[in-house]
Amino acid sequence: MKLLLVDLWPWWLGGIAIGILVPAMYYFLNTALGVSTGYGNILKILNRASKLKWLNTSTYKDPFGWRFIFIVGMIIGGFVSARISGMPLLESGMGLFTDRLNWNYGIYAFWFFSGGALLGFGARLAGGCTSGHSIHGIATGQKSSIIATICFLLAGTFTTFLIRIIVFGGN
Repeated sequence: MKLLLVDLWPWWLGGIAIGILVPAMYYFLNTALGVSTGYGNILKILNRASKLKWLNTSTYKDPFGWRFIFIVGMIIGGFVSARISGMPLLESGMGLFTDRLNWNYGIYAFWFFSGGALLGFGARLAGGCTSGHSIHGIATGQKSSIIATICFLLAGTFTTFLIRIIVFGGN
């Protein structure tokens, strides 16, 4: 049991967990497990009087529903998992990114906040997040999800290439 809570899970075990969770969500709740809708719930909580059409649909009528709880659970679960595995309370390192760049925390915060905002915008533009399209959409045979997933992969590869050249100088 200790190894299950301390070591990183192998990729295939995460795949099995998602493979069980996805049909369970459909069977028990008749809904897809998606993260971007949960972020919409947080936006609705922060701005109840929003004029955005998509934020005023029935999906966000109860912003404190299961998707909000799911997002909060991911945050708390990540924190608890890190603490159980012996990680420090606060960690500023982001692997290769912070090893190679010597930016101050304000620039890092701006970089990651901007990336998160662009991710949210892209999820709204594509009608769902990568997990929603790639896991649920393809599994249910949605042509738009297949196209969206191909676009996600191509754009991610291209963006990584650009960042490697522009930010890291090609290294």
